[in-house]
Amino acid sequence: MKSFYKKYHRAKISFKNSFVNEWNAIKSDKAVVSTFLLVGFVILMVYTYIYSKEVITEVPVAIVNQDATKTSRDYIAMLNASEGIKTVSNYSDIQEAKNDYYSKKVMGIVIIPKNFEKNLRSGKQTTIISFSDASNMVFYKKVLVDVTVTTGNFNAGIVVKKEMSKGIPIAYAKQNYVPIQTISTSLFNTSSGYATYIIPILTALIIQLVILMGIGILNGSRKEDKTIHTNFPRLLHKAGAIPVLLAKASLYSLIFAVILPIQIGIIYAIFSIPIRTSLILVYLFSLPYLTSVVFLGIAISSLFKRREDSIVFLVLLSIPSLMLSGLSFPMEGFSSFYQQLAKLLPSTSGITGFIKLTQMKASFSQVLSDWSHLWLLTLVYFILAVITLKVNVRKEKRHTSSL
Repeated sequence: MKSFYKKYHRAKISFKNSFVNEWNAIKSDKAVVSTFLLVGFVILMVYTYIYSKEVITEVPVAIVNQDATKTSRDYIAMLNASEGIKTVSNYSDIQEAKNDYYSKKVMGIVIIPKNFEKNLRSGKQTTIISFSDASNMVFYKKVLVDVTVTTGNFNAGIVVKKEMSKGIPIAYAKQNYVPIQTISTSLFNTSSGYATYIIPILTALIIQLVILMGIGILNGSRKEDKTIHTNFPRLLHKAGAIPVLLAKASLYSLIFAVILPIQIGIIYAIFSIPIRTSLILVYLFSLPYLTSVVFLGIAISSLFKRREDSIVFLVLLSIPSLMLSGLSFPMEGFSSFYQQLAKLLPSTSGITGFIKLTQMKASFSQVLSDWSHLWLLTLVYFILAVITLKVNVRKEKRHTSSL
């Protein structure tokens, strides 16, 4: 019992000293402080501001009206009445419209062919030709959807008028044209806005990036100065790495206990990003996410010989983290290899659970699988962190003893 108390007392002192040492290192390192402030707040604020408009409206589209009839002008007026398109109709030929398209004055071209009205009146099929920039998915979708919807509504008006000319009441004419009515409802992201979609994902990614960069810079400095063993003298003792790692995880968790409410409580509120859960549940879910990222950072920091190396490495790591998060392409479309690779990154489960909680109003039981996976990653990276810390300290001791 006495030996247990001694071990506990030593572990307690080691925990406290490690906590204070890490905190002092963070405070005294301007690069780490700026990383937490600049990346944690400013970058999230900037990205949220950039996408705060949510939905693109009034996309300029060139109209080449080769028919110049009342019917073609009615079609243009209906197209211009759509929310997403602003028609520019002063084009006499296609070449003039193409010149403005290539100079980015317009983001699409709609061509109304000759005999448009004549063919419609005679019952012949006619064609509306549209061009849009598929290299920009936001503009491409807006032009394509609005032209398609406007054309569909215009078609419906023509059919309904023909039915009414036969003496059929307007209600029956509409019903005959559309026997099945579709009612579409957007769930969660009710405005279909880009900011509401992307900002929660970026929040989780930024947390991972900030922690990894901060730990990488600090550990890179300690490796340069050969001060790992000096700062954490009990690392080579039996179970000596455990209180050190727990102190680091506790410190970074407390730091983000302050940062998270500012991110989701203030920045989200300023730009009207919805939050559909309580801060307590966000804290509870974030605990294994933060600890797994901390231990991952300590484990990979053994690769850095200088503090600058961590920034280069983690900037490169942020790109695959972004791609594997499912932000730009659904994870279900990845091969099984990349799906398994994505599971090794805390951000994958962290993003999924964070979005379910904050955007989909999920209960905590519905994110238990992601939460459990993060605890598994915490255990795996904890073991790796213990190994890498001990290896680095032994190398450092051998180096100092050889001098």
